[in-house]
Amino acid sequence: MVFRPKWQRMLEWMQTSTPVDTDPTGGKTDEILEEQAIKDPEKAQSLIARENARSENDPRLPALNRKNKLRTLALAGAICLIALMILAAVAVAGAMFVVDQAARLELSCPPAGTSTLTLVGASLLGAAAWRVGQAVLRRRTARASAENPPESRTEDDQNPVGAP
Repeated sequence: MVFRPKWQRMLEWMQTSTPVDTDPTGGKTDEILEEQAIKDPEKAQSLIARENARSENDPRLPALNRKNKLRTLALAGAICLIALMILAAVAVAGAMFVVDQAARLELSCPPAGTSTLTLVGASLLGAAAWRVGQAVLRRRTARASAENPPESRTEDDQNPVGAP
């Protein structure tokens, strides 16, 4: 059996259940109106008047030109760069605070050694956490594929993957 998402089935149902010559609101589509306007000059004038009225009362903003689009894109890029610089500054300030606090500890090794060991230890701890996370993800995918082997499919499948 072929599985499709519900929204896709609902969309297909909507497309097949609505008449071809009407839009979802119940009015006639533009193509049907244009065909009728070509056949009847009076309808053509009515269609032109309707389009003029629609364009005058259109509440949508006018289309942005290329220059405005580039300005908007440059502004968005500048905002992203500023946010990235702020995050980097906060991270550096946090690391400096931790190293300073580690240097103030009264340990047998000098403060520079304590600071260095703190940075190295934090880096190793982060790397170890990342490796454990990757191992857990690999184990989950292996377990999921072992629970659903391709051999367990029935022969009466409508859409077998390896069918010739």
